[in-house]
Amino acid sequence: MYRCKFIVVSTSRFMTIYAPCASEKRVVIFSDVLKDISFAPGKGTTMYKRIVNALNTHNICPGLTFVQTHTREYTAYSSNESIDIGLYPQGRAPRASRGPSGRILAPAADWSSVELCIECTTGDDPFDDGAPDFVSETDEGKQVLGQILSCIELIFMQQQRTCVYSVLILGKMCRIIRFDRSGAVVTQAFNCKTNGSVLVEFLWRYAHWDRSTRGHDPSATLILPRSGLAEAMVARAKKDKDPKKQEDYVRQLFQESLDMRWSWWKLRVDCKGDARHFVVGKPNFIAPGMAGRGTRGFVALDEADLNGPFYYLKDAWRVLSRHIDKEGTTLRYLNEKGVHYVPTLECHGDVSEAQVTKTQDLWKDLHKDDKPEGEEETEPEETKPEEGTSQPGEKIEAEGKETKPLGEKTKPEVKKTCPFKKHKHYRIVVREVGQKMTKFSNSQELVYALRCCILAHFEAYQHGVIHRDISAGNVLLYHDEESEYQCGLLNDWELSKQTDLTRPKGRQLDRTGTWQFLSAMALDSPSKEIVIEDELESFLHVLLFFAIRFLHHNCVDVGGFMHDYFDGYMTRDGKYMCGSLKSSCMKGGDISLGNGDDTDGKPEQILTFCWPSPAHQTDGLDNPTIPSHPLNHIFRTILEWIKSRYALMKPPNNSAADEPSQTTNPSAQTVPNASRRRILFIDRKTHPDQTILPGDQTHPDQEILPEDLVRRHHETMAEKLRSHRAILDLLVDVLTNPKYVWPDKEKMADKLPKECYKPKADPKAASADLRKGGSMHGNASGAGSSLKRGSDYIEEPATQEAPKRTTSTKRKSSRNRASRRRS
Repeated sequence: MYRCKFIVVSTSRFMTIYAPCASEKRVVIFSDVLKDISFAPGKGTTMYKRIVNALNTHNICPGLTFVQTHTREYTAYSSNESIDIGLYPQGRAPRASRGPSGRILAPAADWSSVELCIECTTGDDPFDDGAPDFVSETDEGKQVLGQILSCIELIFMQQQRTCVYSVLILGKMCRIIRFDRSGAVVTQAFNCKTNGSVLVEFLWRYAHWDRSTRGHDPSATLILPRSGLAEAMVARAKKDKDPKKQEDYVRQLFQESLDMRWSWWKLRVDCKGDARHFVVGKPNFIAPGMAGRGTRGFVALDEADLNGPFYYLKDAWRVLSRHIDKEGTTLRYLNEKGVHYVPTLECHGDVSEAQVTKTQDLWKDLHKDDKPEGEEETEPEETKPEEGTSQPGEKIEAEGKETKPLGEKTKPEVKKTCPFKKHKHYRIVVREVGQKMTKFSNSQELVYALRCCILAHFEAYQHGVIHRDISAGNVLLYHDEESEYQCGLLNDWELSKQTDLTRPKGRQLDRTGTWQFLSAMALDSPSKEIVIEDELESFLHVLLFFAIRFLHHNCVDVGGFMHDYFDGYMTRDGKYMCGSLKSSCMKGGDISLGNGDDTDGKPEQILTFCWPSPAHQTDGLDNPTIPSHPLNHIFRTILEWIKSRYALMKPPNNSAADEPSQTTNPSAQTVPNASRRRILFIDRKTHPDQTILPGDQTHPDQEILPEDLVRRHHETMAEKLRSHRAILDLLVDVLTNPKYVWPDKEKMADKLPKECYKPKADPKAASADLRKGGSMHGNASGAGSSLKRGSDYIEEPATQEAPKRTTSTKRKSSRNRASRRRS
């Protein structure tokens, strides 16, 4: 399923809602502009040229110009995507250039300045007006849609946009599309040769709109390359340069962001009572995908103090719901409570121009006569929680359902929930600038950094907040100036939740979290409430994600293992569930490499980390002179706890399969949040094994059956996941106890294949649904395999409907443009 959802409406309705009349009316009617253009297969290049000439000759878009850019990619981003025809401001339109050999090169698409893109094809229509999701099931149609989504994503990525318009020409037929962060609205196909006035009228109106109506963000100001502000940014990037200092990485990140091929911006942050402006260059983090929060992260400077400290600015489209707090509100609360290893809030706020997505409103209007069930409640503008309070948000009860008078006949209830989320533009600035966790120097530093993040999670939970999106992209390395250590920073609290805020159903429509790092239980139960046990399991997945890529071990096919373990999935009743490898590892208590085969008599091999050696031996445990790697003890211990938790769970195939799973320990089922918090305050000197569980009290003469002993063992082990204490004590012991010896120079080059996964033969891995997904490193738009991600690109924290596949470090189109156009 495509992460970008679509609505198809009539052209008249589209023009009324999304294409307001221009202030200046057209005097001349150009309804036959495209009448004489041939759209026959094999005429691709000629067709583009004639469309461009026709539109420019009649001056349908004054001040703008159409440019044919179907043959070359834009070099500012690793992409070979191109636009057949782009609409550009006349002063920023791409031009032909001369190549190294002296050959004249056609203009290249420029994603930083293109206003509107036109995709032309004589192949299949990517949309099907009669399909439930309005998407064509033909392979050719999927390729065309993948190309469109890739281009729109690149525009959102490199510009400051609230929405983007696009035109799709399908031979003599045509569609107009409007994209925002909620989804896309598509017109029904119309004949642009016999009814060309619709397209011409739209283009005329578009050219006469102001920039804000076209979808440009008025709170962002372009910084011109040779302006005084740009020169001041360059000077600040060179100031206090000292590569020998660990903290110099922040200055280096800012210097790297000053890429002349990208636009630089002055972004306004609407704080409470005032507005501040921050200058930024190229983002150092871009969440993949067109639909969704569209998070971008920038190393920033305060325009009022360009020689002052660096900040980190996050620009995102947050889900607008009265039950979801702003991330800045949560961080302010955690900062006030003194929670360690979380970002320090500088300022935050919604963009004041009321920048809110509109696609969801059209869906609601089309389904206004339906009875919604479980529809997400959006946050009324007049009831926003106050900033600066000592609580992360207020508990707001859902309104009661309207009841019908007695005796009135009740129509069959149509249970429909709006599939489009309402997003609002939001910016937050924090004082810490972290590094990707892949920058760790050795396994001890990696474990210490993750221990810091678990401690942050523990302290936040003590104060009533649970993170709910532990993932590799949300744990950062940060140089602590006070201790001069590289510590961990638990980032991205936008999906966090108050532990005392309970609702009968989830706050969002889909799973909450990042697929690859969710617990196996959460993947099997999409509506499950995320609890401590799930989060601690997610931390284990994060540790495995980094360790297997950069450390020594006995796994030969790292790419295949990561595909099966992190991206694998199964289906049940049409729903995506946890993959078989992750599920079996959690239930079996060890990380299986999946290369054993009962038929050949070889035992299944278990993942084992080892010390580096001249011979690079694959199993340090076989050599008595080489100590066992401490990671093996960490994995064995935590996996034993997780195994016991799953052993006590109800079978997933009963009627309550989608309900939050609970242990069968009677005390665990009845203990409220307050009681669970009391477990958190156990004296550090008290080992969790010494805690007497209610189920352990038996009469001396009572006979204990073997199955009871097994059950009690599982209850004791599973109890260690009910709080953070056991795992924190484990990590402190392994990090400080002299009996655990850590290697020093052990980090290797990334073992994740740079080009792409080459997963094992798997009917699910080759399914159309997964091909439409992106990568484990992100592809929220589901634009197909044309979207490629680097191995450090982790999917943005998001609610997900399907797993995404890891792909390459470059964005490459899977489509053969020539064959698709039959030209």
